[in-house]
Amino acid sequence: MRDVAQKAANGGPMSVTVPSRTLRRTMVVVAAVLGLGWLSGLGAHSAAPTGRPPATAGGTAPQAAPGRPAARLMARAGRSAVPPGPPRSRPAGGGPAGPAARPADDLTARLWYLASPPGAKAAAPRPRVDCRKVKCIALTFDDGPGPYTAKLLDMLAARHVKVTFFLIGGNIRGREALVRRELAEGHVIGDHTWSHPSLDSLSDGAIKSQLTRTLGEIRRASGHGTVLMRPPYGATNRRVAVVARGMHMAQILWSVDTNDWLDRNSAIVAHRAVSWAHPGDIILMHDIHPTTVNAVPKILAGLSRRGFTFVTVPELFGDRSLKPGQTYFDGPVPRPKSTRTKAASHPKGAPQPTGPAPSGTAPTGH
Repeated sequence: MRDVAQKAANGGPMSVTVPSRTLRRTMVVVAAVLGLGWLSGLGAHSAAPTGRPPATAGGTAPQAAPGRPAARLMARAGRSAVPPGPPRSRPAGGGPAGPAARPADDLTARLWYLASPPGAKAAAPRPRVDCRKVKCIALTFDDGPGPYTAKLLDMLAARHVKVTFFLIGGNIRGREALVRRELAEGHVIGDHTWSHPSLDSLSDGAIKSQLTRTLGEIRRASGHGTVLMRPPYGATNRRVAVVARGMHMAQILWSVDTNDWLDRNSAIVAHRAVSWAHPGDIILMHDIHPTTVNAVPKILAGLSRRGFTFVTVPELFGDRSLKPGQTYFDGPVPRPKSTRTKAASHPKGAPQPTGPAPSGTAPTGH
């Protein structure tokens, strides 16, 4: 060691001799430490971080449920990341998860999966209504959301009435909260195109663009889509039907038009809605007109007095499947009472029959 120090002081080359046994022992210790560190890192990186899906080779998150239009559109919009929190019972696109998925052509069933906004408080289940036994009526409002939609929602909530809204895509920007509220309060929403053109005069590509852009806005605002569409002015044809079928949408028209856009008078609108209504009707109104919104309390009171039950469009059809591309103007009506029931219910004060009614007929006077 003295020679080594002397060489270092004189600027000469310095060498240190380490026994081979010490060198081997040091290398074993270093190797063990590196090995333990590598194994620890492997365990930490093998699991995906909580609330975040692992990336694919392309660096993007994998698309959930690639066979469903909802998931595909959300993936294109960059919404494929799963938010933190407990696992969902259905994918973010709103479709059913796993093998329990509903058939693509059963739009009534699929709509219930699409209509629940993410993170919304679960609403109490509504009693099932059989519109073949009771007088059902479906109120629908077009062209919103608008400046009077919140007031309309307050009126409906106070009376526990659910309706169907057909939204204009260009009106959603800045009113996303209204779309979320409509869904959260149990209403149903549909696609009413982007800018309200007559679809029957457009090319196939333009028809699809009008519906797709609005569907994208609905998804952006609420996280979910819809399987209902309404062609503006009721203008539809075979080409519109083909595009709607390709987008898995049913065309919902109407059987009662209040003409509220023409006559901006609340009393007139209410009178038409109440007096023209029949069981199974779909009533057309617009929540962009203050006169229409102001007519709603009278409409609800008048129809209630006539014994109607208020339902959404999917509730109106119940077990009857809505087919993609097909056009619907109204729903089922109550089935007539049986002959025996009619024969037993004789008007008060009318003369009683002297004998049994002929088979297959009912007494007159009903």
